Parts: sequence; structure tokens; C-alpha cells
Amino acid sequence: MWPPLILIFLILSIVSINHLPLARARGQWCVVSPSATDAQMLANIDWLCGHGHVDCIPIKPGGPCFEPDNLRSHVSFVMNQYYQYNGKTEKAYYFSNTDIFVFKDPSYGDCEYDY
Repeated sequence: MWPPLILIFLILSIVSINHLPLARARGQWCVVSPSATDAQMLANIDWLCGHGHVDCIPIKPGGPCFEPDNLRSHVSFVMNQYYQYNGKTEKAYYFSNTDIFVFKDPSYGDCEYDY
């Protein structure tokens, strides 16, 4: 049997470690590559939004991710949504080499990227 003091220390250590920033799982987001062309980004957004693969309301006027109103920002948001909601698999990440992973949360203001 473990002495009570050691048992208390172990329990507190286990509880405390979940509150350390370095101990938490880090996110991974799928966003559009800086090298993607406008035509490629339009094809991605058309496929994702035009076929109902993701909820595109957040990138429409008045939505939390509409601003900044630019193609690159909108495409990154919906590409990440598709990746996250489809199991974070390789298949959900393939956008004809127009995608990259980032490990810093791209969320801003009221626009929250899922992870």
C-alpha cells in the first residue's frame, strides 16, 4: 500500500498536468497553400461549398469568418472545416497540392477554426 502523502501527490500531479499548456494536445489545421492560384482556390471553394461538403455560412456576408473578405481567407476556413469534419484523414486533406498543415491556430476574432 502506498503512503497517503505519495498517493495525494500522484493524484494532484495527474490533475495538474492537464492544466499545463505544453501538456495539452496541439492542434493541426489544414489551410490553403501560399502557392495556390486563384483558379485553384476557386475550384476548392466551389467543390466544398457548391456541393454542400461543408457549412459555408460562416464565410458569407455577416458571418464570423467573412472578414477579411478575400478568397484565401475563405478557402482556408472551408478547407479546414472539411478536413476536421472528415476524420482528419489523408483523403480529407488532399486538395490537389493546394493545402498545407499549420500548427498554430489560424482563428481570429470571432472566426474560430475547428481542430
